[in-house]
Amino acid sequence: MKVYTVELKNQPGELAHVCEVLGRAEVNIELAGATSGDHGTVYFTASDESGVAAALEGAGIEFSTYPALRVTCADQPGEAAKFARKLANANINAEWLLPVSICQGEVAFALCVDKFDEARTMLGDQASG
Repeated sequence: MKVYTVELKNQPGELAHVCEVLGRAEVNIELAGATSGDHGTVYFTASDESGVAAALEGAGIEFSTYPALRVTCADQPGEAAKFARKLANANINAEWLLPVSICQGEVAFALCVDKFDEARTMLGDQASG
């Protein structure tokens, strides 16, 4: 699993353009974003990772990618804190945490960390990718 980021100007139409490019390529995205001042960062996961790169490159849109673990937990208070504490206790830094689905009592996150293999081992069956 990968997390993609795209830097955008903070103005009408920027997000629409990125989403239209990916939509034309039939790439489904899970989307989140942040803005600050005159720019913003859109970060997302996608159903077709090779399709994301081809579509964005074809449209001349610069992007970055980050390897991510898919981490699941119950959709209940404190559950994310449990895996976050495990990471902290092992001195593993969470760099990105993006919710990608909430369904039937379970939440799935895309989690980017500074020590990928250690995090995957530590989280066991709770992590894939």
